[in-house]
Amino acid sequence: MKPRIRAVVFDFDGTLADTVGLLSEAWARAASLLNIRITPNEVENYVGLAGPEISLKITKGDEAKAAELRRLKDEIYESEYVSRMRFFEGVEFSLRILREKGLKIAVASSQTTRRLKKYLSLLGILKMVDVLVGSDAVARRKPAPDVFLKAAELLKVKPEECFAVGDTCFDCESAKSAGMRFILVSRRSTSCEDADFTVKSLHEATSIILGSCNSN
Repeated sequence: MKPRIRAVVFDFDGTLADTVGLLSEAWARAASLLNIRITPNEVENYVGLAGPEISLKITKGDEAKAAELRRLKDEIYESEYVSRMRFFEGVEFSLRILREKGLKIAVASSQTTRRLKKYLSLLGILKMVDVLVGSDAVARRKPAPDVFLKAAELLKVKPEECFAVGDTCFDCESAKSAGMRFILVSRRSTSCEDADFTVKSLHEATSIILGSCNSN
């Protein structure tokens, strides 16, 4: 018999917030300022990783260029894209329903904790989340399991008592390595064979979680 579900750990970009396109465009624009040709569609393959990993992939391992690329991308994203950030449909409803069921909620992201707190506050749901874990709070970033393990630790639950919800195979690898059940929200036809469930919306993911709670 599987352990009772006590918490849900969400990824942020592409899972709760419709930001993958915004981030990809900001990275591509920043790269063009360094005479690096890459399209937003190409950058999308890396979204889900933390900034240092994305920048090194774009610059093909050039650490000096990668640092400058991150600086430019952050400047562009904060000044021009954050105001366009929106949640996917049903996010507030799903969080409210899960909390009413008595589940704890965490967000574990490749964003820094400071930015994560800022974005959730701007979008009006910071009070609906019990724990935030950014990439700066752990030794190893996704796809290592650290952010999900840290979220479980701070929530005071065991990893096997958590559902993790994300939109990339980086999330899947990270969550499964942590020992959590994983739901892939595949809005861009992403496929991860290790995911326990694959759905098209947060509403579907929430139904699976509630169904699991009711079956325990």
